Amino acid sequence: MLTNSFKFNYSIGAVANGIKTDTFTFFLLFFYSRVIGLDPLLAGTAIFIALLVDSVTDPLMGTLSDRTKSKLGRRHPFMLLSFIPVSIFYILLFTPKIEWGLSQTQLFLWMLVCTTFTRVGMTLFEVPHRSFGAEIIKNYEERTLLFSWRELITWIAAIGNAFMGYFIFFRSTPEYPYGQLNPEVWFPFALAGGIFMAAGILYSSLTTTKYIKDLSQWSGSTSLKDIFKEISIAITNKSFLIFFAGNLTLSIAWGLSNSLALYINTDFWGLSGKLITIFLAIYITSTLIAFYLTPRLVKTLDKKNLVMICIFGTAFFSPIAFISYNLGLTPDKGTYALIFFLSIPLIFISCFSVMGNMTRDSMIGDIADEVELSSGKRQEGVLYSAVSFIQKVNTAIGGFTAGLVLKILEYPKDNPTYEQTYSLFFVQGVIGPILLALPLFIFYFYKLDRKKHARIIAELNYSK
Repeated sequence: MLTNSFKFNYSIGAVANGIKTDTFTFFLLFFYSRVIGLDPLLAGTAIFIALLVDSVTDPLMGTLSDRTKSKLGRRHPFMLLSFIPVSIFYILLFTPKIEWGLSQTQLFLWMLVCTTFTRVGMTLFEVPHRSFGAEIIKNYEERTLLFSWRELITWIAAIGNAFMGYFIFFRSTPEYPYGQLNPEVWFPFALAGGIFMAAGILYSSLTTTKYIKDLSQWSGSTSLKDIFKEISIAITNKSFLIFFAGNLTLSIAWGLSNSLALYINTDFWGLSGKLITIFLAIYITSTLIAFYLTPRLVKTLDKKNLVMICIFGTAFFSPIAFISYNLGLTPDKGTYALIFFLSIPLIFISCFSVMGNMTRDSMIGDIADEVELSSGKRQEGVLYSAVSFIQKVNTAIGGFTAGLVLKILEYPKDNPTYEQTYSLFFVQGVIGPILLALPLFIFYFYKLDRKKHARIIAELNYSK
């Protein structure tokens, strides 16, 4: 059994992805379209093109990570180097200012390059880091506990990043009552985030090096023919295909809803950064509840069943704010009463979402055991590259679709109409929950339960 010290040191690495994911999900499209005036469709397109690059770099990183041989093992060389592109390009992403007078093309290219290389840097860290965690432990329940720690740190970092933005940088001023519209505060916000990202990556990478000796060494062929053959065994695994399809549809739906959240909070609900900060207490509370419940529920429920319960719960509570508004039940806009009213469904949405993430992260390790039984190779890198890619789909497809919606509505940089903001609310409150329910039908066919996994581990131990 791994110590709590190891779990903490390992999980601190998730700080970088937490900050990046929070910023890319809630702030990136808003900054470029609403703050500095890039056409929202161009902004969404830049995010989508970066995803296409990820579709190549993520599986490539997984393959390299599985097959690398060095004194630092096969995961840590990439983890240790990744902080350089992650922090530099993340900070540069929020450097442009209105007074620079950049054209739409120049802004688009700036956003595209910085978004792409920030994502590539995260790939260098995330794929090996997740793979390292899945390989270091084989137990069905302990693996869930480790990834619950990792997900907890991810959410704490994401919430901390949002708190830092709203409470410190996006404060209201006489000129900008909605501080998130102030173009001067975004660079220091990104600079602080970049420093925390680099620190988290380096701390986790350096404090886990003593466990390198406990990992397996790659002994297979490195010829292209054999590489493709081994990868095909991994990615055509039935459990993996179902997992990938379910996670992909879930990420697209969740990404669309989250990409519109700051627009709706600012333009529809009339919430200042100070008021939005109150939501962060709900997020941290629900995250801690999920951290407590998930490992305990996995002891009595199969992971598939828990995931399906979480998806259903998220989809059920997501439209409550929209329904309540149309029934005339919501308090006045821009008030504390409204914040507390919206917090009631939000705590359930967040808790189910985090529990689902914690459980699904550990499922890939189980799938890697099944793949090893059929191929004789540990291929966590290849499998977790799919998880890394899916997480980026969350922000990329969500951002692109949100940008497309904003373009269709001709959403302006300043002073959108009620009809325009209500249309965004409709997309988030009606279309989003419908899309969230689709993965239920996919995960129903997932068959890698506790009993099957126990048989796999027994066969792997026997063969050794």
